[in-house]
Amino acid sequence: MTILERVEASLSDFRPKTNRQFVAFNIASRFDDLAHLARYLNVCDAHPKKELLEAARLAEQRAPHDQVPRIEAFFTLLEDWQKREDA
Repeated sequence: MTILERVEASLSDFRPKTNRQFVAFNIASRFDDLAHLARYLNVCDAHPKKELLEAARLAEQRAPHDQVPRIEAFFTLLEDWQKREDA
């Protein structure tokens, strides 16, 4: 079993412990991307719940117009906002 398969198996019984983890889990579910739940959980620690929800909402709005997958739009928005904060 590869490392990625072990991570995926360990997350199969995932139960959110915080509000942000719950939000990250729901966003991954809504995007039909639970296979990459670890990526969502990583960003949930770096961003407030309100920011995660706003990024998901905007990603769903922008994705059809920008012709990018909403998953990619979501992570791009979060990265852009983080760069702006760091500057």
